Amino acid sequence: MSDTAILEIVELADGEVVLRPSEGAGDALVSVRFSSEALELLRTSRFQVAKEMIDHAITRTKLWDEGDVIEEVDDHTTVH
Repeated sequence: MSDTAILEIVELADGEVVLRPSEGAGDALVSVRFSSEALELLRTSRFQVAKEMIDHAITRTKLWDEGDVIEEVDDHTTVH
């Protein structure tokens, strides 16, 4: 059995976008939920925005490095 997981990004029936194992088993690894106001502003691009947010979480953090401590993110940081 391989240590490599195959992951997928999907939009659930309730509008939440999640990163999960492709088998669909288990809890979501990452989830993005937009407020109704944000959904109205994003309209059809909401999935793409959520996908970019998840990609950023994977590629710009130590989210997937086993054994490493993930640096705490300042809750007041604004990304433009």
